[in-house]
Amino acid sequence: MFEDLLRFDKTKTYCFFDLETFNLNLNFNYNRPWQFGIVMVKGDEIIERKDLLINWTKETDLRVGEEAAKITRYDHQKLLRLGIEPKKAWEIASQYLEKADFIIGHNILNFDLYLLRGYAEYLNHPWKHYIKKMIDTRSLAQGYKLGIAYNKGKDDLIEYQYKMSNKIVRGVKTSLTALGKEYMIEHDYDNLHDAITDLELNVKVWNKLKLQIEI
Repeated sequence: MFEDLLRFDKTKTYCFFDLETFNLNLNFNYNRPWQFGIVMVKGDEIIERKDLLINWTKETDLRVGEEAAKITRYDHQKLLRLGIEPKKAWEIASQYLEKADFIIGHNILNFDLYLLRGYAEYLNHPWKHYIKKMIDTRSLAQGYKLGIAYNKGKDDLIEYQYKMSNKIVRGVKTSLTALGKEYMIEHDYDNLHDAITDLELNVKVWNKLKLQIEI
């Protein structure tokens, strides 16, 4: 009866993604992703990494604040040297989003999705079909910790995740760092806030979390 759970299905392909942005505004007019990190996973194993730096200087004068730059290791000169044009970055990233069976991230429903939508609309690219493939590890962890089960076959997964993502309960820790340490996962915690480093931890958290929930 459990054969259809993702924990047993080694054929599915997952696109883990994370956006590092200029600030925390959810409006694309006032915020843009300068790093689009992607880690592709098949079953339990990482099969590809893609780290895209995006140069927006021709289209906006947005900059990362000094303190935020230290945390995220944002380097404007590096971005000017290695960053690619937004359209090209989207063309590359969207290929991974399209071919994945599921799109996974941490807190993507309350943050990354807004910027992803803005990015797609900015380039007149369809995006709504991505939503039905999304798995938000923060939402699932919140539901598990609160003892609110997802009923596979009865509940709509996206509706369930939105409900869990918007529940605020004092003392329930669901940050990526907190979950990693709770699961006793070995990782380079000192270099989090880099998209690829975050995603590699997210993969490890997902591999633990999917054993606890029936999805």
